[in-house]
Amino acid sequence: MKTEELEQRIRRLRLTSRRLIHTFGEGSFRTLFHGRGIEFATLREYVPGDDIRRIEWNTTARRGTPYVKTFIEERDLSVMLAIDLSSSMEIKMAALSQLVAVLTTLADFLDDRIGCLGFSDRVEFFLPPARNVMQPERILHLFLQQEQRVRKTSVATALRFLRRVLKKHTILFLISDFLDRNFEVPLLALSKKHELVGIHLYDPMEAYLRPSVVIDGIDPETGRRFLMDGYDLKTRRTYGEFFQQQKKLVLKAFQRASTDLLVLPSGPGVELQLIEFLRRRQASRGPLQQAV
Repeated sequence: MKTEELEQRIRRLRLTSRRLIHTFGEGSFRTLFHGRGIEFATLREYVPGDDIRRIEWNTTARRGTPYVKTFIEERDLSVMLAIDLSSSMEIKMAALSQLVAVLTTLADFLDDRIGCLGFSDRVEFFLPPARNVMQPERILHLFLQQEQRVRKTSVATALRFLRRVLKKHTILFLISDFLDRNFEVPLLALSKKHELVGIHLYDPMEAYLRPSVVIDGIDPETGRRFLMDGYDLKTRRTYGEFFQQQKKLVLKAFQRASTDLLVLPSGPGVELQLIEFLRRRQASRGPLQQAV
């Protein structure tokens, strides 16, 4: 992408995000990242409706009665984006760009520290969280300047890297199509110290194979060519079952880690779906798993 074209695209993304934020209003956005509190204050007995993730199990075991941790809100908040840059994400690039633009602009609007990790089966780039007026544009530059090449996925590699480098409590947005396995353990380990929000971004074509069509395609992460016969009922069924099984695997991993998850099809309106999810997340007493 040429420099002038890149700058114009970033300006459009930033302008659209700012308009969205101003349309919803400053007061509405004040607690989209804040509000759950992350600085420990004290312990108290559990009451129905409390977030089960705040249960202090050691105290509960000693006293025989459930106790929960209470917190005070920390204003010096760090937000980290972990963006899947594997080849399978290229088809979702327009939607992914909009999500990144909204999250970085919103963090800047709320005066939070914002950083970004771009990953495939390795770390592609890493920008530590910082509070800087140019930080959202730096992230968008690094993100949009990535050259197209065959890249595989390793969510576990990204999670292990973040566990090593993130020393301060962070709200982590993990955006991926999760076409991967064996990331459950590092996800659970990272969730013990940081607040995770997963965004499972998929293309509608990945969920459903249209009938009466033959696809001559290439696996973007291996380069292997394949033919897929949409006339065949068994093929269509197998295609759909694979997507549903993968979605269940991702949901199970986030449920086990007691973290939030948004399952989101790429396409128009992804920014509004993200904002609505963040609103519901703030009102939720426990982990929120939502499919749009």
